[in-house]
Amino acid sequence: ATDIRKVELKSVSASKLRLYLQCPRRYYYAYGEGIFQEESPATRFGSYIHAVLEDYCKTLVGAGSSRDMEKLYAAASARKKEFPGIPETGDLSFFEADVFLNRFASKEIDPETLYAVEKSFDIPFYDNGKVSLTGRIDRMDIVRGKERDTLQITDYKTGKNELSEEELKNDIQMKFYIFAAFLLYRKRHRNIRFTLSYLRDGNESSFETSAPETFHGEIEGLIKELAGDSSYAKRPGSLCRRCPAFKVCKPELPDE
Repeated sequence: ATDIRKVELKSVSASKLRLYLQCPRRYYYAYGEGIFQEESPATRFGSYIHAVLEDYCKTLVGAGSSRDMEKLYAAASARKKEFPGIPETGDLSFFEADVFLNRFASKEIDPETLYAVEKSFDIPFYDNGKVSLTGRIDRMDIVRGKERDTLQITDYKTGKNELSEEELKNDIQMKFYIFAAFLLYRKRHRNIRFTLSYLRDGNESSFETSAPETFHGEIEGLIKELAGDSSYAKRPGSLCRRCPAFKVCKPELPDE
């Protein structure tokens, strides 16, 4: 049997919680043994697009403009050299990225309401602040309203999987980011909207709440479970064969 050691917990991110919910043992292999998924072409492609959008949005805010295709192309070509693994054409290529980026830039951005780009946070939270909530929010805007303003969190997705509104309601990343934004800005913002922006086809799905503190209990409960776990149970299922720890874990899968 594998010697399972308790994994020290100093910070919790949305992806950590998602992995733990998916399979505690996979969480253990990642954060206890360092067995992570290798960077795939899709991940690399997503990282490149995120980097270009970050530079482009910051440039727009700096210049006070709402759209500038030249600045977009400048940002794209400046970042290309950091991603030698991305092909020029074909699937997940620079050519395909240009299509995504052009679609994104065809919508005007209001530099007045763009609040933050790639906002990192580290919020002492659990066990007298010994465990903090950490992450990066792709983008935040202040959407002006008659009654009150809304803090809009946007998370860019470059993949093909899209969540339905129903799936989004139960999504741990949505709850985590809305709750983190509430902790960061509660003196100013009660109304928070989380939007998944699918760059592949321009679709969006959103969840909005004026009671973001309702996620407190669920997130704290999950962290408590994670902090108290020392056996990290296996959850054998359809995802096992794609898990980077499959050979070490040797899960008992039902006959296929």
